[in-house]
Amino acid sequence: MNMCAISFRWIAFEGANFLGRQMLLDSQQILNWSKFSGWKAIGSLRPLKQPAVYFMVRNRHRDKYLTVTGKLSDTRATFVSISSRNGQSSQIWYFTRGFLKSKANDLCLDIIGGKNIPESKVSLWAEHGKTRQKWKINKDGIISSYISDDLVLDVKGGNYYDQNFLIVNRAQENALTQKWDIEIL
Repeated sequence: MNMCAISFRWIAFEGANFLGRQMLLDSQQILNWSKFSGWKAIGSLRPLKQPAVYFMVRNRHRDKYLTVTGKLSDTRATFVSISSRNGQSSQIWYFTRGFLKSKANDLCLDIIGGKNIPESKVSLWAEHGKTRQKWKINKDGIISSYISDDLVLDVKGGNYYDQNFLIVNRAQENALTQKWDIEIL
C-alpha cells in the first residue's frame, strides 16, 4: 500500500477567519474553483482532523514485522528490529507528518546520530522534529530517509545477535531486505 494514497480532507470557508459557508473537500484536483464551488475564492482553509491510520510494516524478504523490542516504559531500553508476527501493539505503527511512530510508546524511528552514512543504526526516540526522524514511504516498498533519498530502511543481516536490527543503507535495486509492505489494520 502506498501511504500517499491515503486521502486527506479539508474544510474550505468562504470567508476569512473561518467564517461563512463551509465545504468539505477530499484530496482531488480542482481545475476551476468558481465553477466547482460557486464561490469567487476560498477565504480560509483548515485540515479536518482525522484518526490515525494504524498499520504493520512487513519486510518482504524475511517475512517479519517491524517490532519495538525491550522495556516500553524506558526509552533508553527499547530498540526496533524485525520479528515474527505477534499481534501485539509493539508491531503497530502510524505515519504522521513524515514521522513513522510506534503505537506502543509513541516514539519515532530515528537514525542514531543523524549520520548520512550507510549502516547507521535506526532506533526509537522521542519526536524532536529533526530530519533524521522523517521518512518517506514509497509506492515501490522502499522507506527512504529525509536525510538522503539514497538512504533507505534496511535489515542489518549477518549471523550475530543484531542480525534483525534496523539500519539505513544505500538504496540497491535488488536488495530485498530494503523492501517493505504496509498492512493497514
